[in-house]
This record gives sequence, C-alpha cells and structure tokens, in this order.
Amino acid sequence: MDTIQFKVEYSEDQDAQVLGIYINGENLVELIRRYENQFDPSIAGGYEGLNIKFLNNIKEHFTGKLNEDDLFYYEGKTLIMGCNCGEPGCWPILIKVIEEDEVIVWNEFEQPHRNEESASGHWDYSKFKPLRFNRKQYEEQLKIICEKLKEDDNST
Repeated sequence: MDTIQFKVEYSEDQDAQVLGIYINGENLVELIRRYENQFDPSIAGGYEGLNIKFLNNIKEHFTGKLNEDDLFYYEGKTLIMGCNCGEPGCWPILIKVIEEDEVIVWNEFEQPHRNEESASGHWDYSKFKPLRFNRKQYEEQLKIICEKLKEDDNST
C-alpha cells in the first residue's frame, strides 16, 4: 500500500503557495519525471503542485467529486499537478480517482497534451503503476491539510 502526504509549499515560479504531493515520502513530481524521461527528458516532470487559491474544496478535489464547472475537472478525471508556470491547463497531469471500501486508487494517469492524437507524440502512462492508498490514511491526510489551510486563512 502506498502512503500519501499533502504539504503547502512555496513556488518561486508561481510566487504562490502550492499543494505538494508526496508518495511514499517522495515528491510526486519526481516520480512522474522519472517515468516521463522516456518520452522527452527536456520537459519531463515540468510540474508543480496546484495553487491553493484555486482549490475550492480539497476533499472533493482529491476524492474525484468535482463538478463540471470546476477549473480542475477534465471529463471525469482530476487534475493533480499543473505546469510550473502556474496556469492549470497549460501542462496538467490528470488521474482517475477510484474509491473502494478501504482503498483509494489513483489510476489512468494522463498528460492530455500528449494524447494519441498529439502531433508531438503520445505519452503512454499505461505502465505507470496505479497508486493504492489506505483509505483511512488518505482521508487523515486530507483532514490535516484542510485544517492547515483553514489555520493559514484565519491567521491572515
């Protein structure tokens, strides 16, 4: 079972607070970079966490319950990291969030700008193993980050 941790971090590129995601203690950006190196090392892993000002409801976001009007909704998939430029749709990583009884699964990773119709070539994530999280640990991390962000809002 994988572990997840959410951290508020400062992005110099965006000059903003972003939501860092750590899987088994490693930044998700690095995990994706290693996988994407096979496609184009010059742009592999060009991601950062999402600007927290754009995240309306973190719990809904990371349980895949976004509505069609949400900035991060992509036809049933959830945007989990964006371009380091700060524009969410510029260079996103998408996933399918699947809730099971005791497990949350992140599957069907996708870089939509490198889909099968892309003139720049298809980046196939089918061999990127799904991430499986203990539901209690996952929900606890969501609770912690929501409380942290609420504290930060109250202190400003």
